[in-house]
Amino acid sequence: MSPLRKAAVDLFSRPALYWTVAAVFWVRVVVITVLVPRRPDTEGMWEGAHAYLTDPGHMYSAAAAYLARSHVIAPPGTLDAFVSPPPVALLAIPVALLPKSVGVAVWTAIDGAAILASLVLLYVLLAPRHRLAAPIFWLVAAYFPPLFADVSAGQRGGVLMLGAAASIWFEASRPSLAGAIGGAAAALKYYPAAMIIGPRPAHRVRYALSLGAVLVAVTAASFIPLGFSGALHYYQQVLLPSLASHNSDCAYDSVRTLFTRTIGGETYQQPTLNGYVAVTSPIHLMGVAIGLSYLSAVLFAAGAVWAAWRSGWNPPYGMALGFALGALIPNEVWPYQWLPLLPLILLVAVRAVERRRIVTLGLLGILLLGFVRQPCDLFFPNLWTLSAIAVFLLGLWENRLFRAS
Repeated sequence: MSPLRKAAVDLFSRPALYWTVAAVFWVRVVVITVLVPRRPDTEGMWEGAHAYLTDPGHMYSAAAAYLARSHVIAPPGTLDAFVSPPPVALLAIPVALLPKSVGVAVWTAIDGAAILASLVLLYVLLAPRHRLAAPIFWLVAAYFPPLFADVSAGQRGGVLMLGAAASIWFEASRPSLAGAIGGAAAALKYYPAAMIIGPRPAHRVRYALSLGAVLVAVTAASFIPLGFSGALHYYQQVLLPSLASHNSDCAYDSVRTLFTRTIGGETYQQPTLNGYVAVTSPIHLMGVAIGLSYLSAVLFAAGAVWAAWRSGWNPPYGMALGFALGALIPNEVWPYQWLPLLPLILLVAVRAVERRRIVTLGLLGILLLGFVRQPCDLFFPNLWTLSAIAVFLLGLWENRLFRAS
C-alpha cells in the first residue's frame, strides 16, 4: 500500500473526522434556523389552532373560499392556507394560547426537540457497535436537507418522526401501545399508518387494531367542535379540493410531478435572474403520467412489504419502510416532506457500516448528494425525487442487512 493511500485509509477510519463534520452540520442547522426571519408554515398552524379555539364551525371558510377561487392551496402563513385536519389544530392549541410571535418560536423549538428525541430513540434502538457507526449516524442525520427544511419551516415532521420512532421502540414489548402511538401520529398525517406492514406477525393484529382505534377516536373527537355541518364542509369544500390542487412551484417535487412534468406536459415555474420562467415538456401524455404515478405508489408499497418479509419481518426495518412511504406516495411533497425517509436511511447506514458494506455506503453517500441543493436551485427540481426513489430502492434491496443471523 502506497504511503498516500495508507494516509487516506487512516484518515477516513478515524471517528473524530466524522464527529467533526457532524458537529459542523448540526451547528449549521441550529444557527440558520435561528436566523430565519419568518416561518409561514408555523404561522398558518397558529392561525388554524386559534380559529379552532374561537370559531371552529367556520375555521375552514377562508381556505374553502380560496380553493374555490384559485383551485390551489394558498401560500402558507394565513388561515387561507390551513387545510390540515382538526387534529393538527388540536395539536397546536398550546402554542395558540401564546402571542403569535412567541407561539411560532415555541413551536419551532418543540419540533426541533421532537426530531432530536426521535433520533435518540432510533440510535438507542440500533445500538451501533462499530466505532464509525455512531458518528456516521449523527452525520447523516445532520446533513439530510429535509431535516433542516422541516425545522426551518417550523413544520410538524419532527412530531411525526417522534411518533414513528416511539412506535418502533414499543413494538417489541407493548404492541398495543405502539399501535396507539402510530394511530395518534396518523391522525396528523395519514402516512404513519403504513407502519402496520412492519410489526412481527405475532404482534401485527394487536398493533393494527390499536392504531385504527386511536386514529378513528382522535379524528372523531377533534371534529366534535366543528359540528356535523362543519365536518361535512371540511371534507367537501377543503379536503377533496386540496387533494386536487396542483401547485406549479418548483419546490413541489412529488413522484407524481416527476411524471406529469416529464411526460405529462405540466408546467412548473423555474427561477431565473429576472424572476421566474414557465417550463413545459414537449410531451403531453397526462393520462399516462397519472397512471404511472398510481402504479408507482402500488409498486412502492408492494416493494416495502416484500423487503419486510425478506428481512424475516425485522420490526424496525419494516416499520421504517412503511413510514418512508409517506414521502413517496402523496401527490403533494415539499422539501420538508422527504423527512420520513430518514429513519430508513439511518438504519441502512448503520448496518452497512457494521457489516462493512463499502459499496452500499458509497451508493448511499452518492444518492444523498442529490439533496445537497434545494429543488429550485437545480436545473430540474425533481432531481430530489429521483434521489429519494433511488435511496428507497437501495433500502429495499439491502433487506439482507436486517435478516436474523
